This record gives sequence, structure tokens and C-alpha cells, in this order.
Amino acid sequence: IADAQTEGFIASGLFAQGWSVVYRALDTTSLKKYIVSNPEIAKNALLLYTPDLAELNPASSLELSRMVKQSIGFSNDLEKHQNYPGLYEIPKDLTELVSLVRGSIRSPLIRQQSPVQHSTRRAQVIAIGSAGSGVGCTTVAINIAMELSVLEKSTLLIDANFRAPSIAVLLSLRNLLTDEGWRSVAPQLSISEITQLRSNSIDELMARAIDEFDQIIIDLGSISGLSNRLTDQRWTSKMTTWSCDNADELLIISKPDLLGAHRLDQVLILLEKTAMRAKLGFLLNMKSQGKKGDGEEARFLSSITPLRPGSMRVLARDGRSVQASEEARSTLIEANERSPLRKSLAKIASELAR
Repeated sequence: IADAQTEGFIASGLFAQGWSVVYRALDTTSLKKYIVSNPEIAKNALLLYTPDLAELNPASSLELSRMVKQSIGFSNDLEKHQNYPGLYEIPKDLTELVSLVRGSIRSPLIRQQSPVQHSTRRAQVIAIGSAGSGVGCTTVAINIAMELSVLEKSTLLIDANFRAPSIAVLLSLRNLLTDEGWRSVAPQLSISEITQLRSNSIDELMARAIDEFDQIIIDLGSISGLSNRLTDQRWTSKMTTWSCDNADELLIISKPDLLGAHRLDQVLILLEKTAMRAKLGFLLNMKSQGKKGDGEEARFLSSITPLRPGSMRVLARDGRSVQASEEARSTLIEANERSPLRKSLAKIASELAR
């Protein structure tokens, strides 16, 4: 990249997000020499370039792109440089840069178009992840999706918890792997499960879902190790990456006990260093009653406030209602629609509905 400001922005930005910057070329000759001298590095490398690099032309850029795993070009005059492979406009900020690189790595054979503006697409997408295990992420996702469907919002609930998919078990469902990509289970409510086989077509699946549904709720499960998952290419990371780049909100759930607070602190450290398009929201689940609960909520709010989240919510502990719904293999509204937890989740759903 010839322009020093652009080169510095891209190299330092990606390095800060966890990528290794292995070589910064000053001209085409030195770049080619490095690639030829380091074939093992090159075959796994992503080449980022601009057409104004000294000695570079369409033919040499194509030759170089074939010597690396993948290449992405940047230019503010796409028409002038249309003969260069894999060209995009120079990103305006770090979030756009990281999103573009992640998207290209995720689907390298698909020409990435400009992201659909959230204000013009049909569906609102809420991805729900947990800071640790056993915090009620799946229970919250299931019941928010159900409450949205009760509000006459066509809703898709996606089980993307690769480590421990649970939605089908909790609702006693079978045959979620339909050709369409989801299965209708109730009026205005459909459910999908992301498997290793289906992970290869996540972008296509989500593009169809965004056009067909009003609301999409994604259960990601635990998002511990978030930064590593956003820079690798394993199938288990694809839905997390998609959500950070395309969801309207990433809602992170934690619980107030000692281990839950520790896990939340670990996730917060990662989030401070991670660029993403999705807005952040936080939910404290299983809050205790009385003064103990007040202290738990105060600690929770003091931890998350520095990140300036778009939403901060609290749910009181209601183990009896959750147990009843699990035993009935149903949602809270079906097991006990008057329970405090069900009413709280219905309120959250009404706030999310648009």
C-alpha cells in the first residue's frame, strides 16, 4: 500500500484486532521477493494492496494473488482500477475494515457486496451470547422469540450454540434440518439449527431469512474467547463472526455469582479490543431478591457502563417457572403466563419489536 496513512491505518488496525502482520512491502518487487522466499507463509496469507503500489499493474496483481491464499485490494476509484482483482473502496473506519476482512475470509469465493443497511432490510437481528455457561442464554432466546411471535412478528429462532445445541431438546422438536433452512413450529415462529454441514451456506441462509422474517433471534451460547473466534476460519466460529458483523444487537447475558462476574469481566476485556458493527447490550440474569440483589445489580452496572452499551437489563431469579417450562417442554407463556419472569421477558420483547 503506497499511501502511508492508509497503510498505517490498515496494518495497525488489523494488528490491534488480533491479526499477524507478517510483511509490509514498499514496492511490488520486494513484495514478490518476500512471497517467493516464504512460500509456507504465503500459502496461508491474506494479501492487502492498493493499485498505486510502485510497479504494480493488473497482470502483476493477479499473479501475486495466485501466490497467496487470498487477496483484497483497496481503491477510492473503483472504475479506474476495475481490472485489479478483489477490489473494494478504502474502508472509512476500523469497524468497516474488520468487517470486510472477516467477510472475505468467511466466504472467499463470493464477491462481497456492500452490507445491506440495517435501516432498509426487513428483519431486526438480535444475537444472544453468554459470558460463561449455565446463565440461561437459551431460555432467554427461546422465550423472547416466542413473545415476539405473540406480538404478531414473524420470528426465526436460530440455534447456533455449536458446543451444546439445546433448543430442539428443550422444546421436544425433531427434524429441524429442512431444505428450506427452518421449520415452522407455531404461528409466526420458525426454528433453525446451524450444523457443520449448514455452516457452509450461512451467508445465503441469513440473506433469505432477513428478507422473510420481521425478527431473528440467534442463540450463540458462550462467547468466551470471542477475539479468537473472530479471526479463525473454523465452522464453529462462522455464526459468531456473522453476528458481530451483521446483527443489530449482540446481547450478552451473565449471572451475578462469583464465577459469573469473573466470566463477564473476561468478556468485557475482549470487547474493549474488538471492533464490530453490532450494538452491545447486556442482561443480568438470575438476580437475587432484596439487598443482595441490589448489590448484584450495582456491580453489574458498574462493570458494563464503561462500554456504553445500548441496553442494560436485569431479570430476577425465577427457578420455579423455568423448571415448570422445562418439565413441560414448552415456553414460559405456555407453562405459566403469569409468572414474573415471563412478564419481564414479554416486556423485553415489546421493547425489541419494531
